[in-house]
Amino acid sequence: MNATGAGARKATGRARARARTTGRPVPGQFETGSAAAEIVILTPLLVVLSLLFVIGGHLANDLQDVADAARASVESAVIASTASAAQAQAVAAADDELSHDGLQCTPYSMTADVGEFTPGGLVSVQLRCGVGLVTLGMPGLPGSVTLSAHASAGIEPYREVG
Repeated sequence: MNATGAGARKATGRARARARTTGRPVPGQFETGSAAAEIVILTPLLVVLSLLFVIGGHLANDLQDVADAARASVESAVIASTASAAQAQAVAAADDELSHDGLQCTPYSMTADVGEFTPGGLVSVQLRCGVGLVTLGMPGLPGSVTLSAHASAGIEPYREVG
């Protein structure tokens, strides 16, 4: 053996002896296998984090679908000739838009405010849609989220309303 190998062994032996007397561990003593432990701990956390991103993306998409349905229903109501026709057209447009987007709302509520259905008046629609978390692409996820959207539009001031 060469002198450097023996000297290194003596230095390691001294470090271990010093560790026994001071109570401090030798550098690198407990680091074996730490990479495997880090992977075992971090992998489930990264999987959960990525699933949360997927759920958040699905929720954002569904919220946009509800907002589009509210917008479509108020646009349909504004061009109606009477307040009762505006109410019916708003409901039909919202139902059509939600079914076209494939969104299943349980519970579902829509209120169309056509109280100011006069030239220059305002029509408002409030739409609420309960979406089960199971429909967000994660089977077995319990619970639901209520998504809501509001849209309003003005009636043209020089239009005849019946």
